Amino acid sequence: MKEVGLIAVTRSAEGVVTVTLSSPRNRNALTPELLGGIRAGLADAARTGRLVVLAAEGPAFCAGLDLTERDPGRLRRALEELVGVQADILASPVPVIARVHGVVRAGGLGLVAAADFAVAADHIDFAFPEARLGVAPVVISATVLRRLTSRDAATLFLTGDAVTAARAVELGLITHAVPAEELDHTVAGLAESLLRNDPQGLRESKAVLNASALAALERDAAKLVDTSLRLFESPEARAAIDRARRR
Repeated sequence: MKEVGLIAVTRSAEGVVTVTLSSPRNRNALTPELLGGIRAGLADAARTGRLVVLAAEGPAFCAGLDLTERDPGRLRRALEELVGVQADILASPVPVIARVHGVVRAGGLGLVAAADFAVAADHIDFAFPEARLGVAPVVISATVLRRLTSRDAATLFLTGDAVTAARAVELGLITHAVPAEELDHTVAGLAESLLRNDPQGLRESKAVLNASALAALERDAAKLVDTSLRLFESPEARAAIDRARRR
């Protein structure tokens, strides 16, 4: 196992690279360090692996951005790295499977939506709480909105209400919802199917599938970051986030 920042990277004999978010103390919140580690793991897998499994330690998969962060420079770095991680997943020449074992919220859903497959435990739920915090799911919009219809996106973004894993499959937000004890078996079966294919075939098929989303993300990256930073730094958002943290 290799550790890169707050990430653990392991590799199987078949070329399956598992990139594990390893910051359970803050529910794998998306800090610049954690995101940089994910990017390093993805780059390593793109060079020498055949498949990526994005996993996490602790009770949560990812709680989204670190809401305790108040330094504008670090917050900007985190937002830029979140754009970069999503772009890296979309552009990765090897398939990416998100193994979602626990709660995932807000920015964490950008990772899930960018992945080619998302296998989730059926007891967890999914939500976009940004509107309740005075912000919006801006930086993850390029990956999330391509998975949802406009009506479904409006319902999730504007209410902030959670949906079950089964409903998330129906919406297209994730690909599989299985009992927790079947999570690894399902991921392994999916990996086995993918590894039967030719690497070039997978690479070029991914390029076809993700070309428009990747182009939009790269084109709008600066605007997405600037808009999100403006919202997070607003007095309204800071007050809403403080209220949420006191609950």
